[in-house]
Amino acid sequence: MSYELFMSAIVGDTDAAKARALLGGFTEMRERHQITRVQHYELHDTAAKGLPTIKQIQKERRPTAPQWHELHQILAKQPFILQMRTDITDEAQKKAPNAAAGGEAASNAPAGSDSGQPCALRWTDLPDPQNPQFPFITQRRVLDIADQDAQTILAANKFRATSNIIEESYSWWLNGVEYSLTRMFQLALDADPSAQVPDLASLKPFAPFWILIVRAKIDSLPTASMPTRMKQAQAHLAQARDRLLGIFEFKVFDRRCHDTRIQETRTA
Repeated sequence: MSYELFMSAIVGDTDAAKARALLGGFTEMRERHQITRVQHYELHDTAAKGLPTIKQIQKERRPTAPQWHELHQILAKQPFILQMRTDITDEAQKKAPNAAAGGEAASNAPAGSDSGQPCALRWTDLPDPQNPQFPFITQRRVLDIADQDAQTILAANKFRATSNIIEESYSWWLNGVEYSLTRMFQLALDADPSAQVPDLASLKPFAPFWILIVRAKIDSLPTASMPTRMKQAQAHLAQARDRLLGIFEFKVFDRRCHDTRIQETRTA
């Protein structure tokens, strides 16, 4: 289990190239271009508790069994929308061979980033109440499970896909903080996920802007040092905001816009 702390700013399409150049200079590193297929999954039956096949999962998925058990315990208390993230960067670049490779290789990305996880299941909690000292920072618990069979496991536990999205991002890192410029493209829900990766040039993005996410991730263990590491992460983000003041405006969002809980509907 990790804690993710982040702040967000909107960057218009016409300013995206300038933003990339600025962030490259700010971090003093080459950008990493990544294409990710993102699918959201919901339970068929919100009255279901946890993962019905958890015992089989623990027996067969030994490397990731602890994470699956943790997810089972979370879902037993409250159903959530889950996110499947699949790195399709290589396939996308083969589809568009003239596109910029985009800098740093995945192996050079710092630990804790999305890189190095070709297929990962992600759960995110409702963010913590706003911190008056840092109202522009959102913080929440995050659980990532890197498992190539995650999609099959979800299907066996009555989850269904409710979205099919292509996410394009450019990322940089500095002092343990990730700077990610992201936009999304909608695909048909019934599109075959295993089919050839679409050419981004043929897709229309969700909106005429990119989202800049500046984030830090800290592990929840050891618990004794958690408060100190949380304060350090907040300080790093606040420092980044101050240094980028006047260039990017980091918004204050209601935490409910990041709520992935599924509200149970009960009949009398």
